[in-house]
Amino acid sequence: MRSALHERFRTLGERYRTERTKQGRQRRKGEAAAPGFDRAAFRWLGDAGLFRVALEPSMGGEGLPGAVHALAGFAAGSGDLGLATSLLAHLVCVRLLARAGTEAQLARHLPRLLSGEWVGAVANTEPRAGTDLLALRARVVPTPEGPRLDARKCSITNVGPADLAIVSARLGGVPPAHAVNLFLVETAWPGVHLRPVTDLTGLNTSATGNLIARRVVLPEDARLGELGDGVRLFRATFTEERLLTGVLYLAAVRRCLERGLAHAQSRRTFGEPLGRHQYIQERLVRMRVAEETLEALLDATLGALARGEEVFGTLSILKLHGVEAAVDAAQGLIRILGGKGLRRGEGAEGMLRDLLCLSVFGGTVELHKVVLYNETVKARGRARPAASVDESLEVHDTRQLPPGLEAELCALVARCIPGEPALHGRYYYDTRPDLVVTVRRGGVLAGFRAITFREVMLGGRMVKVAGLGIAVAPEHQRRGLGTLLTQHVLGLLAGRGVELALAFLITRAGEKLLRSSGFSRLGAPVTYLARDDGRLVTESMPAYALALGGSALLEEIEARGGLHLGVGVW
Repeated sequence: MRSALHERFRTLGERYRTERTKQGRQRRKGEAAAPGFDRAAFRWLGDAGLFRVALEPSMGGEGLPGAVHALAGFAAGSGDLGLATSLLAHLVCVRLLARAGTEAQLARHLPRLLSGEWVGAVANTEPRAGTDLLALRARVVPTPEGPRLDARKCSITNVGPADLAIVSARLGGVPPAHAVNLFLVETAWPGVHLRPVTDLTGLNTSATGNLIARRVVLPEDARLGELGDGVRLFRATFTEERLLTGVLYLAAVRRCLERGLAHAQSRRTFGEPLGRHQYIQERLVRMRVAEETLEALLDATLGALARGEEVFGTLSILKLHGVEAAVDAAQGLIRILGGKGLRRGEGAEGMLRDLLCLSVFGGTVELHKVVLYNETVKARGRARPAASVDESLEVHDTRQLPPGLEAELCALVARCIPGEPALHGRYYYDTRPDLVVTVRRGGVLAGFRAITFREVMLGGRMVKVAGLGIAVAPEHQRRGLGTLLTQHVLGLLAGRGVELALAFLITRAGEKLLRSSGFSRLGAPVTYLARDDGRLVTESMPAYALALGGSALLEEIEARGGLHLGVGVW
């Protein structure tokens, strides 16, 4: 993390801190108002190239790693988490525009954002919906004058000074799958009202406010990205925002460590340096461990993103560890400084108040604990019930089934689902599964789960899906075999990189099993092409799904209006 880019912007941060300290002394003498959002700093940092660094290499920047290193350096050097938070929001806006903007949109907006002449914001949060894109109340409707926006966004970083906001809203007159979109909104347009929030506990050098749009007529080219791209774009944006927030926790810990160490070495008590006391050493060592851990976690997350891996749970770990480590470091610094640490001009107590605000930035700590728990359950499965001494589990490749097993499977299905024509003489519908997991009790086949692997297209990318089927002998039902099979299969799927598990509810008895295993009903239709004649079929049975990587796949499927499986069903 201590790259040349980091050190370059760290030096700029130190220069900025020195200048702000001088201004603070002058204010105390003249009794002027306390400092707030520093717009001039945006121009200064724009000239220094901070915002251009965040562009992808193809556009002359250094991509997300560049944004991480530059922001980490400036935040650590300046110690100003408020300004760093505003810079973070601006960087996210720049990257989102650069990722999805047309040539005309880039030509109009990007130069002013890169120079710092304009301040950018990303406005998604709403009073009732929070950050839930599927519950948005903001609307854009077609009118003779042009698309008309009505929206109310709350607690948006940089609202107040922002010149450009990227606003999420539902677009009327299009299929539900394409409704969620992003729009470029210049805050100087008629009907756009900014309501700054000025009574926050901390982050006083940032800006936070509410954006209200009343009957704002947008240009025809105001939409950002392709029609219906809102969920995909915001999903990527949330990931980057949470990663960059972790950078602020690292910067806070690093700043506390450096200040605390300098004071411990220069301050003498009872004839010896303060740092000779083990209590002080223990405080500083905890900061060092937190610094190294956060830096390693950030580097690992960047690497995972570069490889295209899912980092949903890792970002929650970064949030939980980062907040706790940074707050502990700030409290430790205050105790090392003693009474001096309680003075506002020293910055330690201000950092603690800033961290209190950052603890709810990008989702509360409590929310991330829920997310991380659910991700853990989905990735590893619930605590798997152990097979009893008379039970045996086996995984079979259906291309090489043991002699007689297929006949056993067909006989069991006939007992479980009698009178189903499509299953006469078969243990699957029209697509032979890839794997079968069987459980025997006393040597007799008691149940099985069939697994069919498939890659389906979703939002321009391929998603690995596993279709699941199950049959448990009537005499063994409600005795834990379904749970045993399901948890074993989920563990197997997680190890094979499957992103989505999908099961159709043939009987109501299976609903409890699916829900207890983490599945939820998919609120969108599932379609496929019939294998015999190629006709498009909408599955009539309820579909239950589980996103194995803790991702927002279910929300994306529902936002896009459905999931198409290709040819055949299991």
